[in-house]
Amino acid sequence: MNANEIYLIELIGRNVMVKNSHNIKNIGIKGKLIDETRNMMVIDTGVKRCSIPKEGTLFGVNFEGIYYNIHGDAILTKPEDRTKEKRKIYKKLRGIESR
Repeated sequence: MNANEIYLIELIGRNVMVKNSHNIKNIGIKGKLIDETRNMMVIDTGVKRCSIPKEGTLFGVNFEGIYYNIHGDAILTKPEDRTKEKRKIYKKLRGIESR
């Protein structure tokens, strides 16, 4: 799988971790992604449910045994609209990678 294709797949049910965030308290949170909205991801850690904002957060998503980095800023859309927004997502990624 191409690293950019990970942005277009369904993320709910996958194991995720917060690799970097504007809020340092969120860094290191990991568990199963149980819900996703336009601006938030809800992670079940096994102990509690944590709502993490997508904006300013770098997530690691496990897909077939490999952790891929996902920039939350690039997926600030409803999950059901993400495949329709493919061009916008790739454009945002080019902007993020050039920083």
